[in-house]
Amino acid sequence: MILSKLTDIFLPPRCAGCDCITESDFPVCSECSKLLIRPATKKNRCDICFLPLDKCICSKRQFYDKFSASFFYDGAVKNTIFKLKFRARPDIAKSFARLICFSLEERDMLTEIDAVTYIPMSRYSQFKRGYNQSKLLAQHISRLSGKPCIGYLTKYSVSRSQHSLDRISRTGNLLGMFEPDPKYAETIKGKTILIVDDVSTTGSTFNEIAKTLLIFGAEAVYAASCTVTKKSKLIIEQNK
Repeated sequence: MILSKLTDIFLPPRCAGCDCITESDFPVCSECSKLLIRPATKKNRCDICFLPLDKCICSKRQFYDKFSASFFYDGAVKNTIFKLKFRARPDIAKSFARLICFSLEERDMLTEIDAVTYIPMSRYSQFKRGYNQSKLLAQHISRLSGKPCIGYLTKYSVSRSQHSLDRISRTGNLLGMFEPDPKYAETIKGKTILIVDDVSTTGSTFNEIAKTLLIFGAEAVYAASCTVTKKSKLIIEQNK
């Protein structure tokens, strides 16, 4: 209790959206809460793009079964993600993890998950950044949810940065990039696994990892990100 109070004094809770200090126990401030994505939860809608099934825009080669995101990748949220990835602010991951858990609970996904995993980075990329933000998110989600965080996969070479590529190039850039860590390969079988990342643009990274996990025996794969980029046909109901 004392440690928790001291932590709040020296490291006060911050809004996951704009990084401001917030007194609320909720992971976003009142202003950013208006920007939260409220995915449609009605039946007969796709669990990934949230559109009616007859208007679903998902690829037939979509290997993950459900998707959750908390914000669109825009405005103050985009700046906060930038701080997390490129301005040595690993502390931001904790606020985003709380928000991801909230979104997962809202979509009834959290109880179905057996384990949480993350997007692996090459040793060189992680050395340059100092940490893997996806792993930090997964570790915080694990603590909050009680689900184990397991590094199921490894990335065995350096790829080009995804944010600089178009949709087709993103997919080709990741082909065969990930493989199971021998320590955990056998534990994949029969599990429903959640992949966590900070931004989902085209879903190519989630898709390649999901495919690898399914090949090695996963029962189902879900994906969750702090943010998702806007797509012209992607209709998501938002909180009013």
